[in-house]
Amino acid sequence: MGEGTFLIDCPCCKARIEVDRKTGKVLKHWEKPQVKEGGDLMAEAMKKMQADKTRLDDYFSNAGKSMEQKKKELEEQFEKEKKRIEESGDKSKPINPMDLD
Repeated sequence: MGEGTFLIDCPCCKARIEVDRKTGKVLKHWEKPQVKEGGDLMAEAMKKMQADKTRLDDYFSNAGKSMEQKKKELEEQFEKEKKRIEESGDKSKPINPMDLD
């Protein structure tokens, strides 16, 4: 909602309307929220929060496992490359980028 607008809640249809103060034109219209009749809103909200918590816990636990797997793969690649260099017999030092100046 901007400074030049205000919100109106219709008492009949429960819709929300954003209106420009100067011109009186409707800028945005929201429909009435769909609420189940006779439903327990707090219980539904708690179920949704529990589902979100479970989903996030699964995501973070899987993220830790995937990071461990990636670390293991990189260490294997490093050891493989180290072994290849030792077998090639190349004992020269790599070029130091600071010496290229």
